[in-house]
Amino acid sequence: METAPPETRFEARPRSDEAPAPPASAESPPPAPPDQPGAEAGAASPTPAPAPAPTPAPAPPDVTLEFAIEPEDAARLLRLSLLTGLKQGKARVTAAHVVWHDSAGGELARTGLALGEQRGGWRLERLVPDDNGGWPPVTAAPVLAQARDSDALSLNLTGPLVAVAAFQGRQRSMALTADGAPVTLDLIDGTLRAVTNERPISRLRLTGAPCAAAALAFRLTDLVALGIPRAGLPAEALAVAHGDAPPPRHLGAPHIPPGVSVAEALTLVTAHLADVMLHWAERVPDADTPVPVHQMRVATRRLRSALTIFRRAAGGPALAELAPALRELARDLGAARDWDVFLESTGEAVRAAFPDDKRVAALLTAAGRKRDAAYVTLRALLASPEYRRLALTLALLPTLRPWLGEASAEQAELLAAPVKDYAARMLRRELKKLRAHGDDLSGLPTPELHEIRKQGKRLRYAAEFFAPLFPQKAVRRFLERLEKMQEAFGQLMDGYIAAQLMAQLGGGADRAFAAGVVQGYVAACGRDMMQDIARTWEKFLRQDPFWED
Repeated sequence: METAPPETRFEARPRSDEAPAPPASAESPPPAPPDQPGAEAGAASPTPAPAPAPTPAPAPPDVTLEFAIEPEDAARLLRLSLLTGLKQGKARVTAAHVVWHDSAGGELARTGLALGEQRGGWRLERLVPDDNGGWPPVTAAPVLAQARDSDALSLNLTGPLVAVAAFQGRQRSMALTADGAPVTLDLIDGTLRAVTNERPISRLRLTGAPCAAAALAFRLTDLVALGIPRAGLPAEALAVAHGDAPPPRHLGAPHIPPGVSVAEALTLVTAHLADVMLHWAERVPDADTPVPVHQMRVATRRLRSALTIFRRAAGGPALAELAPALRELARDLGAARDWDVFLESTGEAVRAAFPDDKRVAALLTAAGRKRDAAYVTLRALLASPEYRRLALTLALLPTLRPWLGEASAEQAELLAAPVKDYAARMLRRELKKLRAHGDDLSGLPTPELHEIRKQGKRLRYAAEFFAPLFPQKAVRRFLERLEKMQEAFGQLMDGYIAAQLMAQLGGGADRAFAAGVVQGYVAACGRDMMQDIARTWEKFLRQDPFWED
């Protein structure tokens, strides 16, 4: 029998729109007249009727959280004592059969849409999110339109519809009471089929108030491995039909569109970066290239920078609790990435300069073992219950939006303000930190140069986030100069880190000789790199900030 789930570190906090509304205004109707007959002017004032009770704010709409679950876990899920203790009534079992259609040329899929037919009804769903944040991670795909007949959806396709893929299985539904609120649990398991391929699949859906559904998900993830789906059922079905992987939900840097508030901008950024991190994390264990680790590390850095950038408006406990877990993840990603970079750049350059030196070859072999060990540590972290809870926390942030419920009066005002004004202030502050280092960096020690590089990264990430809010030509020019400066700093820091890595290799005289070769190469390159840094730094300082009118 499973053990009781431990306390979760991340608490599903209520949002501000779940708090009671303020008391009625001065325009509320006056109290009823006194019920003493013959009351006269000048008589003692009657006891006023009690003020009307505040009208509670409407509860947030229910959400449907969707999780991937292994078939063997699905078989025992409904027998968990946690669920049987929350169950209200009997579970209901129904057959589930969905057929997805498209034109022969795949016109709908190319536009990111899927058309499903189920029980004589048709619905149009998204395959991937758009840029307005309407489909946060771990929530069910939004239904854009429904009709009893496909012709009523006005699809305007150039050819007739054909069946592309299907799901055949069953849906088991259970009514629960979690944290005093109703939550519906649906377990969907069966097989995705196409003409030549098929694959078993299981999904768990929790529908209810956001905080109640999220709290139940955290309790369940301690008992079964709840995965964050990287695609909805339609996208999974089309991937089976085409024999490839579903398209990623998001990649790269988020871009905040004009006209949104600070709160909406933070929701968009956290949703986008959670998608990117989870996408690459899924690819790290079986990767045969350094790309997944590199991209996941960049996404983690962007998220940590975003939490710093928005801290003035959203600096509550929930986001502060994320910092240690993200720092640990960044550390393990950085350890693997540092060895990758050394072996790809400095190590290869030294090998080319000393192609027949057995001492150099032995050092690089030892470095390869260090890299392998760093990957073992990283994979263990990504397979751990701690990471599974972190992934769930990140995926739920855009739905729960804890910064709304935790905001002070000053923060609430900032969160409601247009994001462009906030962006200009944050960009101005980050640039001021960089310019405070002065015009001449030549005498600074390498650790201080490393700090300047990190500040430059934070400014670059912020500029990327806020880029759509400002004139694009000025933004591009600013980012180009900032990226050139970052590249110059990066080459210097790669050499500095390479020299530090040599100390981890140990060994005798042969190893010391090879490490000295590496350090000599790094020192020789460093002189030229400082010249590049001085030149790019000067150009960067001369340019006008794009956010100033």
